[in-house]
Amino acid sequence: MNTGVVSMRYAKALFAYAKEQGVEDAIYNNMLQLMATLQQVKELVAMLVAPTVSKEERVKLLCSAVESSPVYEHFIRLVVNAEREQLLIFISHCYVSLYRKAKDIVAVRFTTAQPADDDLCDKVTAAILPDGATVEMQNVVDEAIVGGFIYETETHRLDASIRRQLRDIENEFVKQNRKLV
Repeated sequence: MNTGVVSMRYAKALFAYAKEQGVEDAIYNNMLQLMATLQQVKELVAMLVAPTVSKEERVKLLCSAVESSPVYEHFIRLVVNAEREQLLIFISHCYVSLYRKAKDIVAVRFTTAQPADDDLCDKVTAAILPDGATVEMQNVVDEAIVGGFIYETETHRLDASIRRQLRDIENEFVKQNRKLV
């Protein structure tokens, strides 16, 4: 079984159905919640593949994990009946990607050594991203980068951190000193 192909088919079907019902925004939020829950609660993942847990109990678990809607519940029931619940994390990622592409949303992860204010995030985003794109910004604080920032989208990464600059200097120094030996 090709996990990516199967997951994308389920995600496309869910997106088309949700769009037809006019609830693609609600399903997007459901999929974000489901992704976060499946990544954080490893016991839930174990319960989904346990043979002692009935299909109905799996549906109840997955529906109680997020603020579910009737379309979400119907989809979860479909996935569980097809015994594809182990693919839910992949399906949710595919759905989120499809939704963002359709709505022209760019997910950005902005990492700084200290908390960044909204003004700084807006300035960096305006300088890097094209006009008209909607941005979903995730601010992350990582003191290990020492200073500067790391700006990541799905396809690009701009590392302007002090940690990277120090690593570059170290690598250059080592490279030059190897020639002396």
